[in-house]
Amino acid sequence: MKITVFISVGFLILLFFLTITCQTVNPEERYGFMLDQYLKAWNTGDVDILDDVVAEQFELRMTPHYTAKTGLDSLKHEIRSLRTAYPDFRITINETVYSEKAVTARWTIRATNTGAGSHPPTGKEIEVPGMSLLHLANGKIQDEWIANNNIVWLNQLGFTLHAPAEMKTE
Repeated sequence: MKITVFISVGFLILLFFLTITCQTVNPEERYGFMLDQYLKAWNTGDVDILDDVVAEQFELRMTPHYTAKTGLDSLKHEIRSLRTAYPDFRITINETVYSEKAVTARWTIRATNTGAGSHPPTGKEIEVPGMSLLHLANGKIQDEWIANNNIVWLNQLGFTLHAPAEMKTE
């Protein structure tokens, strides 16, 4: 009788440890904090919080050319520059999809162009949808691929696109 109880208890303990070690962590639970901190840096300009969640060799790739801007310091500079041109810059996450190694987010940017940037301030508001794909490894965000419609953004600022002179018909 004692041996049967001992074996049964031993089996339950073994089953308990196997259950604990075989459970997979939900990617949203694993990466949610990193995404929240990353978003907070963009929304507040507090780039120092990125040190804990972004890899030193981070790569930022944005439309239209997706040329990599490499390094954590480069990301911090990008955020500071954008927030100088758009001091009220705000990203709202509309939807996220988590996987084992990546997070995809559909978002909307709202901001007012009141500061100096790549062009003089227009004083105009923008509202632009877009998407990001972030890759994660070793407990940090490794890169972000950002896609949005730059023409919609520029049109909202008052810029227009004109056909080249050789394409115009009289």
